[in-house]
Amino acid sequence: MVQIFIASISGYLSLHFFNTLPPYWFLLLIIVFGAIMFMVYRSVVFICFSLAIFLAVFDANQYINNIDNIPTNSSNTTIDVSISTLFNENIPSEYFEAKVLNLSSSNVDFVSPLRVMVFWKDAPILKQGQIWRLPVRLSRIVGRVNQAGFDREQHALSRGLHGRAVVTSGKVLPTQLSSSMSLRQQWLDKVTPLLKNTDHQSYLTALTFGLRDGLEAQDWIDLRDSGLAHLLAISGLHIGLAMLIGWWIGYLLRLCLPQTGYWLWLPLLCGLLFAFGYAWLAGFSLPTIRALLMCLIVGVLRITAINWRPWQILLVTLGLCLSWDPFVSYSAGFWLSFGAVIIFLVMVIIGNSSALADLSWQQRWYQHLKQLCKVQGYLLLLMLPMQWWWFGGVSLAAPLTNLIAVPWLSFITVPLVLIGVITVWWPALSSFFWLLADYSLTPILHIAAWSHGAWMMLPASITPLLVTIAVMTVVWSLLPLLYFRWIYISIIFIVVVSWWWENNNEKKNQPLWVMTVLDVGHGLAILIEKQQRVFIYDTGNAWDGKSIAQSVIEPILAHKGISAIDGLVLSHSDNDHAGGSDYLIQRYQPRDKYSSDQRDGFSACIMGQKWQWQGLEFSVKWPPKTMSRAKNSDSCVIHIQAVSGEGPSVLLTGDIDAKSELVMLTQVQTEPADILVVPHHGSSTSSTQTLLDSIQPSAAIVSIGYFNPWGLPSAAIKRRYQANNIGWFSTQDSGQVTVTINQNNYHIKQQRYHYSRAWYRPQWLAKE
Repeated sequence: MVQIFIASISGYLSLHFFNTLPPYWFLLLIIVFGAIMFMVYRSVVFICFSLAIFLAVFDANQYINNIDNIPTNSSNTTIDVSISTLFNENIPSEYFEAKVLNLSSSNVDFVSPLRVMVFWKDAPILKQGQIWRLPVRLSRIVGRVNQAGFDREQHALSRGLHGRAVVTSGKVLPTQLSSSMSLRQQWLDKVTPLLKNTDHQSYLTALTFGLRDGLEAQDWIDLRDSGLAHLLAISGLHIGLAMLIGWWIGYLLRLCLPQTGYWLWLPLLCGLLFAFGYAWLAGFSLPTIRALLMCLIVGVLRITAINWRPWQILLVTLGLCLSWDPFVSYSAGFWLSFGAVIIFLVMVIIGNSSALADLSWQQRWYQHLKQLCKVQGYLLLLMLPMQWWWFGGVSLAAPLTNLIAVPWLSFITVPLVLIGVITVWWPALSSFFWLLADYSLTPILHIAAWSHGAWMMLPASITPLLVTIAVMTVVWSLLPLLYFRWIYISIIFIVVVSWWWENNNEKKNQPLWVMTVLDVGHGLAILIEKQQRVFIYDTGNAWDGKSIAQSVIEPILAHKGISAIDGLVLSHSDNDHAGGSDYLIQRYQPRDKYSSDQRDGFSACIMGQKWQWQGLEFSVKWPPKTMSRAKNSDSCVIHIQAVSGEGPSVLLTGDIDAKSELVMLTQVQTEPADILVVPHHGSSTSSTQTLLDSIQPSAAIVSIGYFNPWGLPSAAIKRRYQANNIGWFSTQDSGQVTVTINQNNYHIKQQRYHYSRAWYRPQWLAKE
């Protein structure tokens, strides 16, 4: 059995290694090979492995086929949807997930099931389970692809989302076809009024229904810094606690009933019922499914008197989760949830198994506390690689805060929440328990606020060290230093030599400088890097308290190990270029700031001005004067090249228009540039032939988002660049574009095609 599940798990996880999906004939060949191995060696390992790959690839092909049947360009159509998202009536939301039941369009071949993320501005009160007929613009999901930051395409895969729908206002109006609500929504609607007088309504709703929409940005920062964010998701620990409560209720009921064999399994059945109910309230999220499966397996083993070891139960649970949904391994919850359980099992295996019965109660409490501290230490060290991979950092306060918060929430808050939700049909009693649960959260949230600033971002260069720490943590317990010191000396020697060798190679292959055009959708943000220092040209968009600076630029700087910004240039005032400036200035406090409009604390970015930074010369070509509010035509145009004149040069153009291009070329000395950042996102009002003839670039990079409402870049402008034999690179197709500039040449790398290739990425982008 163990071999079967290991082979199956390996087959499902092999999906992560495919850049493109293999054809079915190749998979059938693998299955035939597995069948031959079974007949020859009587081993099912190969056939289980091949069948798992086949099923995973089959599901992947179905997912891609559903996406391919959505038009590449937004199309107006009418869809019937069943709402999947749970709604809190006190927290309005413009986004929700829905299952498409039917759609009316001649150019869309509907394949069921199709799941979409719907955006509906100024929507009426919506409820889970309702069916609506909606006029929408239906489109595929295309995310920003950068070195770091949120990956929308991977997130959509992990959620099983195929497309995006925007409800339109026109002749056809949204129509409600069915007002029936799900039982879970009805339960939430009964609980919500009872939470009206509580201070921590959003937290209680998250702990009960897994609905975290009410948490504000500062709440998430506090939870991240304290390492307590996992407690606000209904975790496996909470499901286990629900089962324990149900088991005790079943046990008390059994004592009150006739002592016959009929009621022997009542405690276990009640426990499973409570665990299932809590998982259902949470929407069957991954951690709850994992815990529920483990509870169910333990229950079946108990009934059948079969003895399995804990790691066997975990292995079967992992295999069943992947069989249920092969894409679940693309979510952070999968790795963090199973990772934490695996670490706990490692602790059990390598832990001290000495009996505590002979110790005094003080010594027993000391040993238990010591074990808890040890578990938190192991979790911190062994989860470091996963924490960095998914979140780019780690909370230094997590071991201490979890030592206090986990038992407090598990044994005080969660039981009160469960009693409150069970007694919802008795409002007075339920309100009392909700009030107690609310009070119980106060000290935990004080701890979370106290941990502010404890989050440490980690650069990519530290990855080998994190892996080494995690491995050494396990090895240290299994191989005592006293007897295996030469192994540790050898490991340290290898690590030091590898680090020295890598640093030497990096210094030898150090480029003159690097320009990175970030994938920010419709907007512009460019990093000029040299020797771990950075100058930024434009900051991208800002919206509803969020910005590209926070969601894209900051994670990428942390990924590169850059903690300060030397300088900032804002080409002009438009939000898609300067929206994130306030956040960057507050977060990094750059020393030098330039702008073509009149801003407090900024130097003027005007024609003829020059400055040097890290051996590079920045020469401003436009505008002739600053404005109170700089428009497109007033964009700050900068020529960048090494002071020595070595290496290729770059021209940054902002949103300059055709008229400004021509005037600029008549007023300043024309300097050729090898790389041109395309003016105004490839609009037809710029990129004149005169500009191209004067600059003579060999490569052009345009920063633009897919499905933008302006239809940029202009097809005529793109043809103009191609007719002049200028290489065309677009962030909408390529993702982040990185230009490495050496003494005699430059190299362009496209994030989507060179570093982040995967089968679920939109393959059709390269064909457009």
